[in-house]
Amino acid sequence: MASASNRRSPRILASLDVILQTVDGDVPFQTHDASYEGVFIVSKDPLPLRKLIRFRTRLPSTGDELQMLGLVAHTVSADDARETGRQPGMGIQLFSLGKDTAERWRDFIDQAYEANPEARAQVERARRPAVRVRIPTPSVLQKFRDVDLARGQLFLRTPDLHPAGTRVDCLVSHPTSGQTLTIDARVDEVVDGSIRERGLRLSLRMPHDTTDLDRFFTGQSLAN
Repeated sequence: MASASNRRSPRILASLDVILQTVDGDVPFQTHDASYEGVFIVSKDPLPLRKLIRFRTRLPSTGDELQMLGLVAHTVSADDARETGRQPGMGIQLFSLGKDTAERWRDFIDQAYEANPEARAQVERARRPAVRVRIPTPSVLQKFRDVDLARGQLFLRTPDLHPAGTRVDCLVSHPTSGQTLTIDARVDEVVDGSIRERGLRLSLRMPHDTTDLDRFFTGQSLAN
């Protein structure tokens, strides 16, 4: 298994036998990849968008058979597949799985992520809490750059407290461009008290590539 896209729940290459349950009987297919939220089923003739489907699959790690319910969220036609080099088929968004099925599916995906460092890092980043750093004026932005970021420390007044040692994403808003820059940080100290005193003492981690950082402070558009 290997990871795929850069998404909140990254796809993992997973070849699972699935049986699509139709009015005409059971039809066998295979998946190409999977995530917490869905699967991509390989098919030269994908079903229409928003089509509700029922299918079952057996987890290779445990042998458990799962009954699944999903909706066709996107499709790749045979022509599109030839042009893009992708597999033809349909992306299925899972829902209403039931508690037991959902837990077993999540355990299966968790195991796949654990075996893949890149996907595991994406999942950990997606689960990381975020704190907002609102910069009201250009002069405050300059102080943030020249003082807080330069020394790698920031005291952030916020009612949203996270335990010491927690990795967080600092979402820094630009006062004029409206853009948001994400900076990796760690909670060093939690300061509780009155509303004016409550907050987090953070250690800021400078990225190895400072291109987005430089563009942000000069008000330029950030790279995608």
